[in-house]
Amino acid sequence: MRTKTIIKKTFAVLAFILTSTIYVSAQDYSVKPLSDFLQPYKDKHRIILKAIEDRTDLTISQKLVLYESEMSKLKEEFRSGRKAEYQSKTVELSVENSCTSGSSGGVKKCGYKYVYAPNGNMYTRTDWIRVEGTDKGTTVAADGSSAGLNMTVAGKGRNAGTLYAVFRYKPEIISTLVDKETVDLFNEIIK
Repeated sequence: MRTKTIIKKTFAVLAFILTSTIYVSAQDYSVKPLSDFLQPYKDKHRIILKAIEDRTDLTISQKLVLYESEMSKLKEEFRSGRKAEYQSKTVELSVENSCTSGSSGGVKKCGYKYVYAPNGNMYTRTDWIRVEGTDKGTTVAADGSSAGLNMTVAGKGRNAGTLYAVFRYKPEIISTLVDKETVDLFNEIIK
């Protein structure tokens, strides 16, 4: 009875570790929420305003020009940091495929199994995939949204393999997302 309890506890711990690992790796591709940047950039904005207001040697026109210049620098600081954050995010997902035949003659075709990008802003490429085990062919969608592993077996037996695909944010999407987030963040800051 004691052995069964130990085995059950061991399986429970393993299940927890496996689900925890899957959860963490599934979150690896997430970027920080925009709200995390609001207060630090509000503080920087406040410092810029105070420094410009305190300048008695400048006209209002010169202060406005200086303000625009400093805000452009601040926006570029956010933009470049956010772009680097998106570029650093990757997630590796996998799919298993197997094929079993009980007949000693012919070739059994079991087809493709696919792994999909976790969101529409991510993609994979042929050079970012690998297969462990039997590889009867791989495919990557033209837009990089999925990768698949084909499986067949000749004669009696079983073939099995696992396809691993790395997904990253699309470069053109990064620019679009960062531009939108910059506008949203700084609109919130200057309210």
